[in-house]
Amino acid sequence: MRIYPEQLQQHIKQQIPNCILIFGDEALLTLEAQDLVKQVAKSQGYLEHFSFSLDGNFEKDEIYSHLQSLSLFSDKKIIGLTLTKTSKENTAFLREIAPLLNDDILLLLQGPKLNNQQLNGAWFKKLESQGLYVAANAPSAQHFPQWVFKRLKSLGLQANKEVIDFLCVHFEGNLLAAKQEFEKLALLYPKQNLTLHQVEQSITTHNHFSVFQWLDSLLAGDKFRSQRILQQLKAEGLELLILSATLSSEVQKLLKLSYQMQHTPLPQLLNQHQPKLWTSKQALMTEALSHVTTQQLEQLLMQCAQLEIDVKVENSSDSWLTLELMSTTFYR
Repeated sequence: MRIYPEQLQQHIKQQIPNCILIFGDEALLTLEAQDLVKQVAKSQGYLEHFSFSLDGNFEKDEIYSHLQSLSLFSDKKIIGLTLTKTSKENTAFLREIAPLLNDDILLLLQGPKLNNQQLNGAWFKKLESQGLYVAANAPSAQHFPQWVFKRLKSLGLQANKEVIDFLCVHFEGNLLAAKQEFEKLALLYPKQNLTLHQVEQSITTHNHFSVFQWLDSLLAGDKFRSQRILQQLKAEGLELLILSATLSSEVQKLLKLSYQMQHTPLPQLLNQHQPKLWTSKQALMTEALSHVTTQQLEQLLMQCAQLEIDVKVENSSDSWLTLELMSTTFYR
């Protein structure tokens, strides 16, 4: 069963399953989910904890030994495994140990965000059927305000939309900093309805964005968000070539779809796309193709190629301005 971090408590408080999978790209949510599982497991009699990393030289025999050495008088145990990569050897091992799980053993498996192919793998489906899959991914821009609201509420704080929007601008992409600042606000203004003035006086900016968040904001046609992310990436010293190459790759995909749309409906093309696209990604590509023409994409692709040449030859500060102007193609 797939659940989200905020649902974990209610699913394990009565009876913890014998397998919990925690995968995602957000370190804070992953860590908090692990801590909660260990805390609840301890209250339910899981007093031993053994951790292993499934890297190139992990101790198979020792893990098997812990899974098979049961006694009427021994404590229940947690076997914590970190999946560094989904290699054939690792996934085969996970399929092998799945039948060994029982009510005296909790398998706690954690790792980075999985793609659709990995989520549909036999090893994953087998383990998920025996327990819970916690998707510990960073909240999207759409869901981040709700995350902020709930996090403040859990600390006894209230805030109106203006305050929450302000916090979102300053902390999107950096949940750990958000957690620390919110806890500080709870100490400064306990049980209060926060005002914008209080928040402005207290916090410092902790935005941290990725290239892919910038790209998604472009596809969505979100001018304010894409410009804000681009300026932050520039301030962090990200190489312009990385942005240009990422944009060029995405434009090529869109252009191919734009050509194919002349003969095949876009929903069908997106469903047949390989590698398989997340539903959210399909929605973004649909949005982009609804207001960006084939001719504009062709021109944008040529501009990406020229920008790459300009950066390599001149490395001018004007190149950033060029990229900003290119981005306007996606704005609604």
